[in-house]
Amino acid sequence: VWKKGFFNQMELYQPSLMREMGIYSVHILSKVRIQHFLDAIPETFKRVDIAVNEQNLPPAEAGFEVSEKTNYQLLLNPNYEELFDHFPKALIHQLQRAEDAGLALTSGLKPEVIADFFRQHTPRRRKLKQDFHALQRIMYNALHRGWGFASGVIDRTGKLYAVNFLIYSHGKVMSLAPVQSPEGQKAGALPYLFDGLIRSHAGRPLILDFNTESTNELALQFGASPRPFYQIHRNKQWWNALSF
Repeated sequence: VWKKGFFNQMELYQPSLMREMGIYSVHILSKVRIQHFLDAIPETFKRVDIAVNEQNLPPAEAGFEVSEKTNYQLLLNPNYEELFDHFPKALIHQLQRAEDAGLALTSGLKPEVIADFFRQHTPRRRKLKQDFHALQRIMYNALHRGWGFASGVIDRTGKLYAVNFLIYSHGKVMSLAPVQSPEGQKAGALPYLFDGLIRSHAGRPLILDFNTESTNELALQFGASPRPFYQIHRNKQWWNALSF
């Protein structure tokens, strides 16, 4: 996405709810092909700050600052029993705690409900209001195309303890907005939600994409593997070259 920065200079940046981009291929990409992809970024974008997938590590000569980030993915091909056998005791205890608390899975939540829960229980950060509106647009878009579904965890009274929205794409089911309330955290609501997702999708040729950008203990407990991606940055704004 682009925006105008200082002095109306055009900038290319990565919205917070958008995943990494780049060339997706079943074959290993050559440095030349990656370079061609990066060279295609118009020179009108004087500042570039985007994320690219693991196949698109920029060559050293590409002129980008690169920082590695970590996502986690879980192969869902095995049946649920095989996956469960690798759960650590700490995770099993959390799932049992959720069962004992009478928590239950629910679906069909409206995007407004998920977005409002997201706004209430996401730690305060910049652009939270912007993300609140963007999240609703993404969810409605995915629902309209049949690409996504909502999931939640409720207690015996129907009170929401955790929510998430999942999107199907490129052989993956991607977690978009996993959030739990303080009560949900005490009761193990988010692990319970992901366990339900894994249980319903196990044995299928899919990958569960936890959609993270740093170490994620919950993903590790479920047996997900770390997958790198890259934040790339380049600044050609004229004042950046000035020395004082």
